[in-house]
Amino acid sequence: MLAVTDAEIARWLGELVWPLIRGLALFAFAPAFGSSAVPAPVKVALGLAVAAIIGGIAGPMAPLDLSWHTATLVIEQILVGGAIGFAMRLTLSVMAFAGDLSGLQMGFGFATLLNPQVGVPMPALADFFDLLGTVLFLAIGGHLLLIAALVKSFAIVPVSAAAGIVPAGWGALAAAGSALFQLGMVLALPVVAAMLAINIAMAVVSRVAPQLNIMSVGFAVFLWTGIAATALLMPFVAPAVEHLVEVGLRLIETVLRGGG
Repeated sequence: MLAVTDAEIARWLGELVWPLIRGLALFAFAPAFGSSAVPAPVKVALGLAVAAIIGGIAGPMAPLDLSWHTATLVIEQILVGGAIGFAMRLTLSVMAFAGDLSGLQMGFGFATLLNPQVGVPMPALADFFDLLGTVLFLAIGGHLLLIAALVKSFAIVPVSAAAGIVPAGWGALAAAGSALFQLGMVLALPVVAAMLAINIAMAVVSRVAPQLNIMSVGFAVFLWTGIAATALLMPFVAPAVEHLVEVGLRLIETVLRGGG
């Protein structure tokens, strides 16, 4: 007769519940998965599927029991999974920042649309760039790389006592904002440079021929020049997103390893 002890049941439950909690926290913040357009039952189903797959290969985990130690582990798994998803989301937000900066120069700053990724209105061009980055993220398999990072996280930050992201890791995540700001500036630089050239040209024309009503045609010139510059930028967006995904994966590993 097959005998199953309480310790074995607690171990089996731990192998399912800990990856589930960490995976759900990741899906709550990750690009595409964290969108408000994705229903909560779908996220839970994905979390269960991922937990069932990686539970047996992620290494030894603490058993699941009713104790304060278990409550501490639950909080740690939420923080680890959330940090993984947020690091990738923070990296891909470079696309939205580049679109926002470009749209502001083009005169699109007043046009806003509801972004399903964050559930709040965003400038139209920032919304477009953000959705384009999300589509390219899925097209190059970024979601699979993110799940692979989740599996690897159990080896770097195991489910055990006194294991979690150290303060230096959280500091590295916060410090990444400045570098990502620079990437957004570089991505938007062609459009910003084109708009700067048009502004200088319009200023020269207004000085040479002051009788012309520059304000009546300026908005249209800025708009169509910005659209043309954005269209010329499109072939370089896919390589930029691939680079951003690589940066996001490196940031995730840096955060998990405590800034090392």
